[in-house]
Amino acid sequence: MFRKLALFTGIGLLTAVLCGCSIGTLPPASDGSPNQPPIVQKPTVKIVVTTDFGKEVILEQTIEIEPDTSALEALKRVATVETKYGGNFVDAINGISSRYMGGSGSKKDWLWYMNGVSSNIGANDYVLEDGDIEHWDFRDWSYQQFIPAIIGEFPHPFLNGYQGKVKPTTIVYEEWFQDCAQLLIETLSELGVGELSAVTHNQLPKASQEQHNLIVLGRQDNELILELNNLHKKLGFYTYFNDGKLVVLDAEGEVASEYGAGSGLIQATQNPWNPKGVGAGENVVWMISGTDDDGVRKAIQALVSPSTDLSHAYAAIVIEQSAIKIPQ
Repeated sequence: MFRKLALFTGIGLLTAVLCGCSIGTLPPASDGSPNQPPIVQKPTVKIVVTTDFGKEVILEQTIEIEPDTSALEALKRVATVETKYGGNFVDAINGISSRYMGGSGSKKDWLWYMNGVSSNIGANDYVLEDGDIEHWDFRDWSYQQFIPAIIGEFPHPFLNGYQGKVKPTTIVYEEWFQDCAQLLIETLSELGVGELSAVTHNQLPKASQEQHNLIVLGRQDNELILELNNLHKKLGFYTYFNDGKLVVLDAEGEVASEYGAGSGLIQATQNPWNPKGVGAGENVVWMISGTDDDGVRKAIQALVSPSTDLSHAYAAIVIEQSAIKIPQ
């Protein structure tokens, strides 16, 4: 297991880009006057509203909140919201409302995530914490109604967690990706993530596998990757490995593309090894994988690179130097 590693220079810029927000301004220093009251900064949250799996941004705004502000209250401060079923179901935001085409046609609704984690409670009952990212997306759910986690709010699943609770994060890697694990540890540490560790995939303790946030670095034939891949429909994935290729689906679950050698993958779900189940809202598993070594390295570089835009993405494949948001 790694000890926490020294931080590398210049990653402050990376922090701002990957978080998708600007670095907060420090309060002015006191002039020493005994009568000057202390400056108290209110908690802030970011509200994001998108369509089509995060591809089109409708609204993105950071606001100050009072204690015990609910996710629904915060949304109503920045958008026009219509609800149903006693106010527990968001039917429309800024005039975009639920639609059903009938039969096997598309079914679109507003679904939401807190720090990249699908919420298992209503927005009216979810109490916000300082630094949270509340993401509402209007999307087709005819193939996948439940997508347990997304990658577009990195590093908030590991930084802010869910309902104010942050699980430890363990990087699980194959031996030949030790340098990638080190880079990821350094990146997350500089971004403010605490309780970080790393371990090879064959030394992962059962307790960590079940209770921690996991980031799995490995090729498509890694045993943990294989287990996740075999559950791709249950875990909300729109891509999977098959016969050495990376198969990518469209919003309705039809094959859109296939990618071969050198293809990388970044996708997330809630931890399937948690005894409480995939929808527990306690911890996540991220796959940083690929068809081969080159693909895995492309994926990790894309995740930590300031030039890669993964904001609000559900998942992404990495081809050459480009990250493509999926589903396609």
